[in-house]
Amino acid sequence: MREINECTAEVFRRSENRIKERKRNRNRILAMCIPLCLIITIFSVAMIPGMLPAGMDSAPEAGNHSGDSGDPGNNMQDGNGDMDGAVNTDVPDNLSFSLTWNTYGISSYDSATGKLVKTTDATNPEDYITTLQLDGQQLFAIWELLWELDIETYPDEYDPHGGELSSDPSMTLILTLREGDKVKTVRAEDIALTYESDDPKGQKFLDTCKGIRDILTATEEWKALPEYEFFYD
Repeated sequence: MREINECTAEVFRRSENRIKERKRNRNRILAMCIPLCLIITIFSVAMIPGMLPAGMDSAPEAGNHSGDSGDPGNNMQDGNGDMDGAVNTDVPDNLSFSLTWNTYGISSYDSATGKLVKTTDATNPEDYITTLQLDGQQLFAIWELLWELDIETYPDEYDPHGGELSSDPSMTLILTLREGDKVKTVRAEDIALTYESDDPKGQKFLDTCKGIRDILTATEEWKALPEYEFFYD
């Protein structure tokens, strides 16, 4: 009987040892797996954003309407590079211009002083002078015209018709752009009285002067001045 008990005890000891051995093996495996899982997780977090298409690696910020289809107006880019749908009419403070135009150059405007002259050919020329302060939108429109002209590429003395066209009476256009200490003036004096030219560069100059003229003559200040005293055939 005692031998049986000793055999039974031996069996239990062996079973207990095998159980303990299995636990130790399981713990070893867990000890190896946990760091490995952490490494895989860290690697995945680092690599997945680089594998996503551009623009898909982050969630949209609150208030960002770049992908908002609810208000199409917010997605339109204006001419000055803004994305809020509003036109930015900021013009540099150091920018000013002047334009002399019309038959014999009787009309003029200088944005630096605000002086607007409808005509110098009158019995009382002072009656045809007023002050005009252009608003931001008007100034911005003129700034765009001057920017597109690239006035520096024109000579100081210029005939947009290349000397091949004349008229009587003639027209004088004098355009000046000031930017800080830089001043550029293009003088087209006694040229043909027309805003049409066969030369593309000449047409660009005439279009710019005409565009500025149209903005100035559309103002209430210009319209409030008296009618011309003298007209030309």
